[in-house]
Amino acid sequence: MSVEILDNIIINGGSFQEILQNIWGLFSGRVKCRAVLTDGECSVETHEVGEWERVMQFRAKKKVVESTKSEQAWKQWLQKMRGHTVTLVIYEYGLSIARAQDRDAFVAACIQPEETDRAGATAETSLRDVVERLQDQWGATFQGDGVVWRMWANNLTRNLNRSTWEAAIQQPPPEYIANLLRPVDSQLEQHVAGVNRTANLALDVVDATIADCQELRRRWGLLGQYIDENERRLEVRKSVIVGFLRDIAPPTRDEVIDPLLQIENVEDTEHAE
Repeated sequence: MSVEILDNIIINGGSFQEILQNIWGLFSGRVKCRAVLTDGECSVETHEVGEWERVMQFRAKKKVVESTKSEQAWKQWLQKMRGHTVTLVIYEYGLSIARAQDRDAFVAACIQPEETDRAGATAETSLRDVVERLQDQWGATFQGDGVVWRMWANNLTRNLNRSTWEAAIQQPPPEYIANLLRPVDSQLEQHVAGVNRTANLALDVVDATIADCQELRRRWGLLGQYIDENERRLEVRKSVIVGFLRDIAPPTRDEVIDPLLQIENVEDTEHAE
């Protein structure tokens, strides 16, 4: 198992618990998770300051310091160690992983993605699973394109530590992802949007009906013009027929003039003697 040695630092505090809180704030991030081995099966749990002794140890004068001291015993120990250097040992996966073989087995079982690509990155199937989990968790809060959800999943899984993924899924998106997502409309906004759609649909129906009425009026005007034109043509035809009838009707007796009355009486000179 590899070991990383950090620089010496001085940590102050009015009590052991205060010193411990300062230590935890500085170094708890170096603990990836706490491995739990039960009947040969491994699992992962989060690490809290209340269980610091499961992931950290103090060593003084090459000996492990007993971690179950009372507050008074810790106070006495601090006084005793004044002026001495104490080594803080931080275990990446907790004290239950004591051998390199155990670490490798644990990492394979609980840390590494179940499937990776040739480059060692998270495989497509695992990414899809994380995208689905993100959408299940945050779909009621955010909406966005599929590529944005995938970017979020990539950001979450790039540490290749699947033991952290579930906790990360519960956390809000990083700022650059949040800027690409849109908030889901609230129920009130959805209601208002629905009312607007209904009102706009009703307005479209009324506008269409008004347009139909205008077209009907236009056609009615054309029909009136057509009727007037037909009426004028019929009047002309009527006058022609009336004139024709007037021409073929026989004149009355009073209108007939006896032609004999109009002929001049010429004296008969040929037979005169």
